[in-house]
Amino acid sequence: EISVAVDGEQAWRLLGEKPVDLVVTDVEMPRMDGFQLTAAIRGAEPLAELPVVLVTSRGSDADKRRGLEVGANAYLVKSGFDQENLLQTIRQLL
Repeated sequence: EISVAVDGEQAWRLLGEKPVDLVVTDVEMPRMDGFQLTAAIRGAEPLAELPVVLVTSRGSDADKRRGLEVGANAYLVKSGFDQENLLQTIRQLL
């Protein structure tokens, strides 16, 4: 089952409403970006170990470093996006 949120704030609310096994999020979202969402997940005790995959067009080393520093388990850049790579990453994390 997949739940979809239109932005980071809605995703954060959804995480409080029902259990999930993994989060796949973009970095660039209104109201709460993917970095902020990931940091919030890591700071919330019941969610702190939830796997988070950031998928984004932001491919600079600084952005990748920031994603990993806030606690993302994986950082995938859209320009080199490969669906099989995403699926393999998800399988490894679950």
